[in-house]
Amino acid sequence: MTADGPRTGAVVLAAGFSSRMGKCKALLDVGGPTALERTLSTLRHSGVEDIVVVSGHYREEVEGEAKRGGARAVFNEHYEKGMLSSIKAGVTALSPDFDAFFLLPVDVPLVKSATLKALRKALGFRSSLAVVFPAFLGRRGHPPLVRTDLVPGILEWNGPGGLRGFLELYEANSLVLETPDQGVITEMNTPEEYAALRSLALRRGTPTEKECLAFWEILSTPQDVRDHCRVVAEVAVGFARAVRDALPVDTENLEAAALLHDMARTGRDHAEAAARTLEFWEFPETADLVRCHMDLPEGEPLLSGRSLLYLADKVVSGDRVVGLEQKREEMEKKFAADPAALEPARRRLQRAFEIGRTIENTSGENLQHLLKTRY
Repeated sequence: MTADGPRTGAVVLAAGFSSRMGKCKALLDVGGPTALERTLSTLRHSGVEDIVVVSGHYREEVEGEAKRGGARAVFNEHYEKGMLSSIKAGVTALSPDFDAFFLLPVDVPLVKSATLKALRKALGFRSSLAVVFPAFLGRRGHPPLVRTDLVPGILEWNGPGGLRGFLELYEANSLVLETPDQGVITEMNTPEEYAALRSLALRRGTPTEKECLAFWEILSTPQDVRDHCRVVAEVAVGFARAVRDALPVDTENLEAAALLHDMARTGRDHAEAAARTLEFWEFPETADLVRCHMDLPEGEPLLSGRSLLYLADKVVSGDRVVGLEQKREEMEKKFAADPAALEPARRRLQRAFEIGRTIENTSGENLQHLLKTRY
């Protein structure tokens, strides 16, 4: 055990026939790299020290890709007997010096390294745990992180349910860790699933709508805050469309940032807390917008993704679009007895008025009219 958690290896399962796909899944393009290449890179970036790739039906192709990725390959002579035989081949080849190992099928290649780090951290905190499973919106996914002292039992297991049946024996010593990582449940067994997975891979830097929901669930974001965020997202995307000829904004990222800008609202310094959470989960561009939604940095252009989110947040009160004039009235009343807070609030609102005028001049639409007709 190290300061960063358990010393960890990994077994990547790539021995199957890929019969429903019709071609070797390990070598399929998943947004640039192959599935196996991407899997090996993710494992390395998460601190995994030893990776065993189990080959079978496509032995030559898989072992060549494993070697290029710096992993060790082991051939499962009995791959036709199914996944449990490949698991046994893989864990037999693992170094005994590790505390735990990930077990990851190659057809689940979009798992984030942040998920693997979170699993390692969870296992390291609780010595009584035998297995940690990742989950997404309540559904268990891949890869489980398994303590190596379970390896002898795995090698002897011939009971029902394959490895799942074996791990059920340790349910009382297992943890299901909720993550905002849709990759843990995204597989590619058929051409249709592959098309959906590749589409997700091409947008992996932006939280999906379901991942936004997962963040809300994990952080226990209150319903009224979620309602506010949904309205802010609609307004922000509307602003982006109004100025799209002058400012090509990534509307998917803007919408995600708006949905998540207040996800940590119940805590202190919620904008920074939310941004850091998003950075950990590998959404840096979304984090950048969220970090600035309360106060823009000096010199920020009046037309930018940050500015659009900033203004959208200012024209929404609760789940209602109220406009800047009403927001000014609410602000003056709220801080009437606190001059120290009133002055910076006025400054922030003045910035919003400037952004609003810029949107009007760029789009040719009156801001209040734009808000009333669209929301």
